[in-house]
Amino acid sequence: MQFLLGVLCLSGALTLSPSLPWKRHASLMHGEMSQNHTHPSIAGYPNRCDDLGFDAITPDEQGVTHFFRDEFLWSGFHSPADLINKTWPHLPDHLDAALRMHHKNSPDHHDRMFFFKGNQVWQYRGNIPEGQFLIHDKFPGIPDNLGAAVECPKGDCAEDSVIFFKGDTVYQLDLSTNAVKEKTWPELHHCTASYRWLEKYYCFQGTNFTRFNPITGHVPDGYPKDARNYFMRCEGREHAHKNKSVDVSIYNRCSNRSFDEFNEDELGRMYAFRDGWYFRIDSNRDGWHPWRTNSSWPSLHGKIDAVFSWNSKMYFIQGPNLFIYKTEARYSLIQGYPKPVAEELGIPGTSVKATFICPQSSLLYVIMGNHLQSVNLEQTPKVLGNGFRIAHFHVDGAMCTTKGVYLFVGTKFYKYDSPDQLAAWESSPEPQSISKHFMSCPH
Repeated sequence: MQFLLGVLCLSGALTLSPSLPWKRHASLMHGEMSQNHTHPSIAGYPNRCDDLGFDAITPDEQGVTHFFRDEFLWSGFHSPADLINKTWPHLPDHLDAALRMHHKNSPDHHDRMFFFKGNQVWQYRGNIPEGQFLIHDKFPGIPDNLGAAVECPKGDCAEDSVIFFKGDTVYQLDLSTNAVKEKTWPELHHCTASYRWLEKYYCFQGTNFTRFNPITGHVPDGYPKDARNYFMRCEGREHAHKNKSVDVSIYNRCSNRSFDEFNEDELGRMYAFRDGWYFRIDSNRDGWHPWRTNSSWPSLHGKIDAVFSWNSKMYFIQGPNLFIYKTEARYSLIQGYPKPVAEELGIPGTSVKATFICPQSSLLYVIMGNHLQSVNLEQTPKVLGNGFRIAHFHVDGAMCTTKGVYLFVGTKFYKYDSPDQLAAWESSPEPQSISKHFMSCPH
């Protein structure tokens, strides 16, 4: 596994790799896992490495990404072309747009596939057709003859939404209210396909792509880029750049290396942090990829000591400093931070090894050495209580969810039913594998 992740592109705002570990999807060929595997082609079928681009791009409900052009599609990042109708029967050729919709409040639309052409939209559940509709009936306020479309679930946008592109105009549909906002994003023009992958959003124009913020339309520096260097393996093209200054075990999620912290925020987003990088755990069906911590939490660089979520905010302890971010559609640093941990929380920041707070509670637990102490975040001034001794002399990270308290030690974790069970320990629970349980690794 290490050789696959060792070729990740680690520079710039985007760090994509064409050799990510996709073997968890049975529908993808084993050959995609081979480092020496080049992009296959079949006589008489198109090659996605040419300069013609795509009509639409979307993941399906299993997380497999599909690239559409004319009557063909490519499933995954390295497979050869096949006919669209073999996967989705009765679809027309030359699609305008396609998307997977995430909408838990509407079971009839949640995890459905939608395909657009002209004034029509086709709805599928998996590969089963559920109907053909006029766009203005299914999506009121959305025009015909679209350029692109992409889902934007709650957590990325304020509410479950869909972003539609037509020319220079952006139509943002709030699925909770069916309200449509028209926008113009000057940094984006004429998206011919759009794609959401691991919380990042991309506008394609031919074979070029641009990453953008789904709320503001802002484009980071360094775009556009050529998709053939990132989203596919093309003969004679450079697919990734090694960063020899970074130890490969840091961003190989399955390496025998500990994590600094884990956290689940109040929107259900779960993260694993390691040496200035993070993995998104709860959305792993779309694949795995490490991202720099500051790509989601501006101004936060390097290794963190502790993290927790409370009162619609996410707190990071890094040495003596405390960073607080609003837990909204996109994380934003609260003005005036970082501030000293001792002043804000009443705890010596340089001694903190891990923190956790349980859902619906204001009691922050702080692990220092093999002692656990607590602070009531609703009280002022905040005072660190006496606490109790725990069974572990060293803890790398901690997290509390509705399922219990997790203590992370090296490559293992220990699960307690509650803080009370942790306090009343007679012996520690059996250790379990972090990589296998949380990171979907084979060991």
